[in-house]
Amino acid sequence: MEASTTTSELTPAVSVEADPGGSAAAVAALQLDVRLSRADTVPRSDERGRRLRRLLLSADVAGLCIGFLVAESAFGSLRTADLLILLLTIPLWVLVAYAHRLYHIDSHRADYSAADEIGPVLQMATLWSWGAVVAFSVLQPHQLPVQRAALFWVLTVLTLMALRSAARAYARKQVWYLQNTLVIGSLEQSATIVRKILRHPEWGINVVACVDLKRSRQRPKSSTHLFDVVPLLPGDTDARTLVRQLDIDRVMLAPAMSESQRRVDLVCELSELGVHVDLIPSWSDAVGARLDLHEMEGMPLLTLPRPRLGRFSLWLKRAMDLAFTIAALVVLSPVLLVCAVAIKLDSPGPVLFRQRRVGKGDRPFEVYKFRSMSVDADARKDDVAQLNFHGGANDQGMFKIRDDPRVTRVGRILRRYSLDELPQLFNIVRGQMSLVGPRPLIENEDRQIEGRLRRRLDLTPGLTGLWQAHGRSEIPFEEMVNLDYLYVTNWSLWGDIKLLMRTFSVVTRGRGAY
Repeated sequence: MEASTTTSELTPAVSVEADPGGSAAAVAALQLDVRLSRADTVPRSDERGRRLRRLLLSADVAGLCIGFLVAESAFGSLRTADLLILLLTIPLWVLVAYAHRLYHIDSHRADYSAADEIGPVLQMATLWSWGAVVAFSVLQPHQLPVQRAALFWVLTVLTLMALRSAARAYARKQVWYLQNTLVIGSLEQSATIVRKILRHPEWGINVVACVDLKRSRQRPKSSTHLFDVVPLLPGDTDARTLVRQLDIDRVMLAPAMSESQRRVDLVCELSELGVHVDLIPSWSDAVGARLDLHEMEGMPLLTLPRPRLGRFSLWLKRAMDLAFTIAALVVLSPVLLVCAVAIKLDSPGPVLFRQRRVGKGDRPFEVYKFRSMSVDADARKDDVAQLNFHGGANDQGMFKIRDDPRVTRVGRILRRYSLDELPQLFNIVRGQMSLVGPRPLIENEDRQIEGRLRRRLDLTPGLTGLWQAHGRSEIPFEEMVNLDYLYVTNWSLWGDIKLLMRTFSVVTRGRGAY
């Protein structure tokens, strides 16, 4: 797995002897690894946050100046009064951005990206641009630069998003961006957490070690590493000592730990040490991110709002589908034509591949895709079933094969950049699919889903969704189904827009496409 290789390079595997005498030797070896991975460039744990804030602040100032200069040049004038207003309002922008936490969320949210901040940036750019119109109307009542403000608004949004994304891309390549992380919980829960982290090296989470609560010094287990990458330490290892000795920035408490009697004292002690603490509740798979945190006379409350699946919201979703899809078909029509010609020249057989899928309300439909395999792919399925890296051959889970021998030369390119999915735009126009939604499953996969997870069929299946935006084929079937359930129960129109942005980023990298 590509992500595994990257993370293993950041955390070299060490030999941890499972001796009854204790884990001092293991900790000493890990200390050496941490020094090698962080070198001497990280003087303290908050270095990531400080440097990233400076980069984002510089990106904001540069974006505002570029947008202003280009807008002024387009209208052939650059007046001293305009420059004065720009210089006076830049500090105001910084203060408002600070209030929106646009410089601080990256410090504790490892998965934060441009898709998450498009809302605040749009809101601030709108206030900024039309606030400038008001300022000009006061200084020069007879000249209202509406066109200039509109151009400035567009340029500001584009430059800010581009420069902030570039700042994060640069930061993620630096050593100081890494956050040394300790995971505490049962072996099974820790494995789930680490597996997610290994799929996303861009998060900059460097798992130094896992503390297995069920592992003891007196009765050690034979396995000393998780996925042959992350060292396992006994459950009675002192977490506070590990934080100090291993230069830990973040501690993730799995459900087994976050619900134990030790959690309150441990959380308080870790907070005093200045590290980020992540509490993962056991019910996270059922509610996702729908919780609203507020208080009632100092008593913190986590409120679970009602699912938002009203008729008007669904109508807006359908309207957005049609608007984006029709525009995409017009813009991408040359790409569709090139793909069709390439498929026809590369191998015999039809250009389109049709497959029966299960849609909203258990209604079957035919999904359209560009053919990326040889025409006898279905007949050869049993011959390659042992290569299914999800396990289960043809009967259980998903059927995904890396370097599938049935894929054609052109098909390999189409799959890497998800171009084979483009004909599904016609499914969207017909109302059988949506731009964003649960993954459309084949009938064999759909039969494996039971209970509450069948709520995934309350919404129309999508061209993209949580599964596609967070790992695609690398995500196991059970986790994919749960992501679809969380999408339906947490659905919002703004969430769809953010998922579309995340999907574009994932597709351009070609990760997880088989």
